[in-house]
Amino acid sequence: MVHNKLQIGVRKACTDCYITSFRPDLVYGDGTRATMATGAMLHHVVLTNQFRSDATCSGKWLGLAGERFFASGNERTAIALPAGYGYRVRWYDSWNLLVDLMNHSTSEQTVYVEVTFTYRPSYESVKRVRPVWLDVDQCGDSEYSIPAGYSDTHWNWSVNVPGNVIAALGHVHGHGIAVEATNESRGGQSICRSVATLDPTDVHSVLSMSTCTGDPLAQVRQGDVVRLHSEYQSSHAADDVMGILLMYVNPA
Repeated sequence: MVHNKLQIGVRKACTDCYITSFRPDLVYGDGTRATMATGAMLHHVVLTNQFRSDATCSGKWLGLAGERFFASGNERTAIALPAGYGYRVRWYDSWNLLVDLMNHSTSEQTVYVEVTFTYRPSYESVKRVRPVWLDVDQCGDSEYSIPAGYSDTHWNWSVNVPGNVIAALGHVHGHGIAVEATNESRGGQSICRSVATLDPTDVHSVLSMSTCTGDPLAQVRQGDVVRLHSEYQSSHAADDVMGILLMYVNPA
């Protein structure tokens, strides 16, 4: 296992541009995919932008790594922003990568985190998005405990990035049902529900997470209370599950 290895100053996808989509993967040196079939597991990977303030963890120890702008687990969820939107990258930005890898085989493996991006040049008319990370264990290690049976665990965000939510993607562990963001200040309006597809032969494994995109999905106002719901249906109690939803907001 490689546990939460931090790589400083990783190569950026582009400079002076807008990123319009992200597609993560784990590969071997020859470019073939590294999957559980060969024992390789991408437990999680997080990309941060060092010189930008994180929307929900600024001032905390986790905020020292900068703005969290993309992440994935072994389900390797891709996200494409609606046309006309992008995540701004400037020439002076510096990216970090936090990665957690597991090897379920008995032999040593060398693997590489690969992220495929699409982007537009900065001179085009693109609306910028700001990532907002919602997490049941906000600003911690993202792990929390669940009981056996059904559970719906909450974390509330008091909106400090008002604007239009235009995309979102979630992450749960095995036995997970979904993560959902609701606007409690607007009668519990659903912003995005990211649903897990579990491996029918092994419910410990998440095959995919659904994504949400729209222009907009919803509007959030300063001070609104947005509630993150993390739902599980587990055969046993566990203390190492996650419930994360990463939203992209076009600031008002």
